[in-house]
Amino acid sequence: MKLTRLLSLLVVTLAMLISCSKDDDPREQEIIGTWQITHYDGRVTADHPEEFPEGRTITFQSGGTFYESGSFRDGSGTYVIKDRDLIVTIGGNTVFTYIIMSITEDQLILDELMAGTAIRVQLKRVR
Repeated sequence: MKLTRLLSLLVVTLAMLISCSKDDDPREQEIIGTWQITHYDGRVTADHPEEFPEGRTITFQSGGTFYESGSFRDGSGTYVIKDRDLIVTIGGNTVFTYIIMSITEDQLILDELMAGTAIRVQLKRVR
């Protein structure tokens, strides 16, 4: 009888651990789509076209890949979400680490970590 209860408890515990894996992080699904930068470090990007070319977008795809277009930095790479960190890698090198401050259906707010300082980046979903 004790063995049966112990096995039942073990099966339930394993089922809970499997169902609560990190793959279930809702941010991984919420970030998928195309985003356009609207604010950078408190500045409206549309007011500074020389620094922020119009139409610059970042598209996060399922499977951990992304591509960026509409700027002098066109390219692609991979990303990983760990807790609140969004880690962007290009060519095998970590290029940026962002902290996901909030994410909604139409807005993404990140803090970009640069030289120990956080720079706020706001994006809107365009697709």
